[in-house]
Amino acid sequence: MTKEELHGAITDIYERTKAGVLEREARIAEITALSETYYNLVGDKPHATALDRLSNLVIYEELTDTHPDKISREEYPIMSETQLSRRKEGKHRKKEANYRIEVPLVLAENVGIDGRDYAYPARRERSLREDMAIDEVAVSRNKGIRKRYNDFVNGKSSGQFTVNIATGIKTVRSDAK
Repeated sequence: MTKEELHGAITDIYERTKAGVLEREARIAEITALSETYYNLVGDKPHATALDRLSNLVIYEELTDTHPDKISREEYPIMSETQLSRRKEGKHRKKEANYRIEVPLVLAENVGIDGRDYAYPARRERSLREDMAIDEVAVSRNKGIRKRYNDFVNGKSSGQFTVNIATGIKTVRSDAK
């Protein structure tokens, strides 16, 4: 059996399934028989494309279910490629519609049941404007600190006192500013 014959047989099963002639049990029996026949004749399993088409035929009803609420209605829902891309990326929707897309679970990875984020805090990088504002404030603050320090060192700040070591006389400078 060649690859073309295998794909022809798969297409035949697909057309009969789509027409409603084959029920699930009969379809699965035909798929099993076809894959066993291919293995017996060729000595190897069918290639990936054929296996993909056969597996899609097994779950044909789940893939073709277009009910919008099938995710909550079914116990084990299976989404088609279109439904999956619509859910994850927002594709195949009207452009003007304001639909939400699925949020990745990575964003909720560190969120507890109580709604608190237990992730390690990450420091935000400041913008250039914030850095410039902080530098401007720091320069003016440093100027005031430098003036107070120089006054302290020179003994001119109020509330300061000096002690003459030789005599032990204490001089309080409360009037200096």
